[in-house]
Amino acid sequence: MHYCRRCLLPDTKPHIAFDAEGVCTACRAHEKKNAAIGGIDWAARAAEFEKLIEEARAAKAPLFDVLVPVSGGKDSITQIHRVLGRGLRILAVNVDYGMKTAIGQENLAVIPRMGATLFQATPDHTLHRELVRLGYEDFGDPDLLSHTLLHALPLHVGMRFSVPLVLLGENSAFEYGGDADIADNNSMTRAWFDRYAANAGHDARFVSRQYGIPFDRLRLYDFPDELPGSGTKAVFSSHFFHWDSEAHLEIATRYGFKPLDKPAEGTFRTYVGIDEKIHRIHQYFKVLKFGYGRATDHACEDIRNGRLTREQGKELVRQHDLLPLSEHFKTDFCGFTGLSRARFDAVIERYRNPAIWSRDNNGRWFIPGHLVDAAPARQSA
Repeated sequence: MHYCRRCLLPDTKPHIAFDAEGVCTACRAHEKKNAAIGGIDWAARAAEFEKLIEEARAAKAPLFDVLVPVSGGKDSITQIHRVLGRGLRILAVNVDYGMKTAIGQENLAVIPRMGATLFQATPDHTLHRELVRLGYEDFGDPDLLSHTLLHALPLHVGMRFSVPLVLLGENSAFEYGGDADIADNNSMTRAWFDRYAANAGHDARFVSRQYGIPFDRLRLYDFPDELPGSGTKAVFSSHFFHWDSEAHLEIATRYGFKPLDKPAEGTFRTYVGIDEKIHRIHQYFKVLKFGYGRATDHACEDIRNGRLTREQGKELVRQHDLLPLSEHFKTDFCGFTGLSRARFDAVIERYRNPAIWSRDNNGRWFIPGHLVDAAPARQSA
């Protein structure tokens, strides 16, 4: 594995690229966010956002002026904050597919107290449990279609309620490194959805064909192709506002958001990915497949923002990234999906990437060269 010369992202990360200096696209995007000359004109983008708000207000929608998909996390609370105090009727849409944490439920309750109408959508569990199971077993991704549902369902709701503006979160193609043409787009498109919401093209249409599930049962899991021209515009918040976890935490805390008492498993942060139990399992598969996890993501963000040195980030990643799954995550997941523990463990090992992992003389798994910058990061397309 080779690592970015500025942060700690490895070349195994999907969609990442390194330039001739060994710097990743995510770090280059951060430069663009902060450059005084030739960077993003945040004042101009703020004016662009105000224009969207005025257009939403002028549309005179029947029920709601703006829709915000929410998890109850710091980012979605901040997105609600961005549209408060403007005389807008705000609809917050949350997808709950059955594995929320207690603190996740508590933080979600903050949103209606802020001044938004909260809708919780719970998918058919007879269907969704099967989708989680097949994603886990056949693709090493328990969120295979959960991720597409989280992105697609609010768009469907927005169109059905004739909401003129949907305010999404970050454009991950820009914030974390991805295709330049998609990264610079400020709105949700089919191209973005297929690349960053779906896992390597394994979307609802693929699952329908592969497993004989009628597509009508999976429509809420798929991007609505009628969105363009529907009168509902879906845009990324990160295009208009500098995306910063610590700043969002400060905003969310003012409204009553609560972090954990200690760092979440797999990272050193107490306030990220704490609303869904399945999130930890999804992130653990990332470690098995690509050799890096949530602590790397968080350390890289802090390194770019000057909150950590690269060496400090390495130490935190060493402490947290490769931690094994705790028993309670395994037990809860097996209870939700109906998988046996033996089957759960067998699937875990099937997706451990042999090109990344090795065993020591005592049979323990490790990653040779983990966080060792032994050679220049190679360029990638």
